[in-house]
Amino acid sequence: MSRLGIDINTGLVYEGREGPTHPVWPTPPVCNATLIEIPSDVQKVPQNFFSNPFGWIFVETSFDFSARIRRGKLYQNFGNVSRESVLVEAHPASHSDLIKAANNSWRVSKDLTVYIECTELLHRHRCGEGLRMMLGQGDAASVWKIVQVERTIESDILLTLRSESALGVLPDLDTSRINPLSFGSIQSAYDRALNAAYRELPTSVVDQCRNAAVVFVSRWMQGEKDLETPIEQDLGAWIKSIKDHFGDNQKLALRSALEIINKLHPRGKDNERHKMSLRVVDDNDAVFAVHALGFLLREIGWAK
Repeated sequence: MSRLGIDINTGLVYEGREGPTHPVWPTPPVCNATLIEIPSDVQKVPQNFFSNPFGWIFVETSFDFSARIRRGKLYQNFGNVSRESVLVEAHPASHSDLIKAANNSWRVSKDLTVYIECTELLHRHRCGEGLRMMLGQGDAASVWKIVQVERTIESDILLTLRSESALGVLPDLDTSRINPLSFGSIQSAYDRALNAAYRELPTSVVDQCRNAAVVFVSRWMQGEKDLETPIEQDLGAWIKSIKDHFGDNQKLALRSALEIINKLHPRGKDNERHKMSLRVVDDNDAVFAVHALGFLLREIGWAK
């Protein structure tokens, strides 16, 4: 059994097989971890450590920024108390501990919140692989996908996570290129697509990308045609309008991106999917739709 102890007063971390008695130095990044099995689980992200000391804890062991891969150990609360007294080895970062421990076999008593390896995750289908996990607290949290779960010889539950953040996928809007009168509706559609990306079911992500694509194209074409108000029509009609306005051999990449988003949409509708013998839209399709929306923004010149 692997155990982790956190001194919430100092933030120092301890670990060990039989008890959390050995200082971990340097202190690793430690986050609240919330498993996302259904969209509403996002609401379970704790506001702070004290609001949910019995939740899961993720301790980072490595982070590859370029690959957006994070590895670390996952723990669940041990017992039903938020603090317990543990006799630990003196921490090298605490001068006062070293002084106290000199006369007590180099050990000091600490009130720790104690955790054990998170076997609860192993009870999920495929040990949770493919599920999403939010790291952090209510005012700042990131979304990750569990791509691998391993148990080490020390009995730790070791996770490999891939970043599922939409930031960096959708470029920032260049407000200098957008009509101020249209910016409110554009920003609203952008935010809905951004919030849906990697947080909602794939069908919802595709729906929001399609909605945003319609809003973006209608306001962009309003400027291209110098119209007083935007024309409201379906995405399929906009693809044809762009072809008619610019010509058969122009804006091909833009029209292709719009076609991708438009063709993915029926896959989320049971009747349409059955009628057209389409496969179910999945996570990778949702990612594709988000990237297509980002490509659209770059093609019409609205991306920073």
